[in-house]
Amino acid sequence: MRDSSSAASRLEIPLATRILPNGLTVVAARVGGSHVVGLCVTYRIGSRREPRNRSGFAHLFEHLMFEGTPRAGKGVFDRACEGSGGSNNGQTRLDSTLYTELFPRGALERFLWLEADRMSGLTFSEETLTNQRDVVKEEIRVNVQNDPYGLFEYSELPKRLFDRWENAHDGYGDFADLDAASLDDVRSFFDAYYRPNNAIVVVAGDVEAAEVFARAEELFDGIPPAPLPAEPDLFEPKRSTAELFREEAPLARTPMLAVGWRMPRRDHPDAWSLVVLGELLHDGRAGRLFRGLVEGREIATEISGGFNAFQGGIWYQGTTLFLTRIGFKRDVPVERIFGALHQEIATLRGDRIPEDELARVKTKIVANYFQLLESRVELASELGQASLFEGAPHGVLDVARHIESVRTEDLLRAAEWLSPDSFAAVVKRPPAIRGEA
Repeated sequence: MRDSSSAASRLEIPLATRILPNGLTVVAARVGGSHVVGLCVTYRIGSRREPRNRSGFAHLFEHLMFEGTPRAGKGVFDRACEGSGGSNNGQTRLDSTLYTELFPRGALERFLWLEADRMSGLTFSEETLTNQRDVVKEEIRVNVQNDPYGLFEYSELPKRLFDRWENAHDGYGDFADLDAASLDDVRSFFDAYYRPNNAIVVVAGDVEAAEVFARAEELFDGIPPAPLPAEPDLFEPKRSTAELFREEAPLARTPMLAVGWRMPRRDHPDAWSLVVLGELLHDGRAGRLFRGLVEGREIATEISGGFNAFQGGIWYQGTTLFLTRIGFKRDVPVERIFGALHQEIATLRGDRIPEDELARVKTKIVANYFQLLESRVELASELGQASLFEGAPHGVLDVARHIESVRTEDLLRAAEWLSPDSFAAVVKRPPAIRGEA
C-alpha cells in the first residue's frame, strides 16, 4: 500500500498573507501548471452566527449578493463571469459563507473589482428582496418539504441534539423570519457582517503575491471597516442523555434513522481521530457500518454520515455533530438497528483496529484531500477556511500530517464520544400498510 505520509511531506504551496489597514485578510497562493485562477471571498457569517429572529438570513444573502450594486447592476456579475469564460458560485455553511470564481489569469483584476464592488454595497429594493426571499422559500419547499424524509438530519435532528439556539435552529431558513424581513433588516445584516474586517480574500493560481496585494490594496482598501457583532458561544458539552424521537414520513417508502452526537472543539486532542473514525465507519461499502448492517446482518439498506457532517472536513467552530444516517427495512424494529449500531461502535472501543485497515482509511482521506486541492477554486476555499479557523492559511498544509499521526489507540479513545447514552436520534417511518404490525 502506498504510504500517503510521503505525499504529505511533498505538499508545498507558496503562501503569502497581508492584512490591509481596514482589516481585510488577503492570501495569495502561487500554483503553476495552469492559467486558471481560483478566487474565494469568505465572510465570517453562517447560519450558526445569524442573530435570533433572522433565521435564514445567511442563506438569503448568498442570493442577494448576486443581485447587483449601484455600479454593477443586476446580471452584470454573471455576465462578466460568462464573458471571461469563468464560473461563480456561493455556498452558505454553518460558520461561514463562501463566494467563489474560476477564471483565466488575465481576468484577475476584473474579478477582484467585482468582489470589491459588492463588498462596498448592494442595491437593496423591495422587488429584489421579495424575489430572492421567494427563491429561498422555494428551495426549502423543494429540498426540504418535498424530500421524503424532510431533510430531517439537517432540519430536525439539530433541534433534538443541541440546546443553544445557534446550534439547534434550521439554518436553511424559517418562513416567518424570512417573511418578516424588511429592507432595513437586510441593510443592517449587510452592514454588520459583510465588512472587510470580517472577510478573507484568497487568490490561488499562477499569480505573483505582489500583484495580488497591489490590486487588493487598490480595490479594497477604501472600504471602511465596522464594529463586528459579538462572537456567539457555540460550545456545548457532551450530552448526558440518549433520546429517540419517532415521527411519520408520509412520502417515504422505507424507514430512515438519523443519530447525532455532540463533538468537541476542533483544537481538542480527539478531533483529528474523530475525522478518521468517521471515515472508518462510513467509507461506503468498505465502511464498518455498511459491512456490519447492510452486508452482514442484512437489516439496513444504506449508510451515510461522518464527523462534522454538515460542513465537511475539519473546519468549524465550537461544537459540531457526528452523524450516522441509516436506511433500513420496513419489518426491522428500530431497536434492532440501534443494537447493531452500538455493537459495531463497541467493537471499535474494545478491539485494536488492524493496521492495514487504518492505513487504508488514512490514505483515502489524504488522497481525497489532495485531489480536492487540485481545483484552484477548492484550494482557495480551503485556504480561506484555514485562515478563518486557524488564523493562517498554512493549516491546509498540515491536514495530511494530522491525519497520518492518528494511531489505533487514538481511535479507541475517540470512539468513546459515540456513547450509547449521549446521543439524540430521529427515526422517520412511512405510514403503516394495511395489515402491517
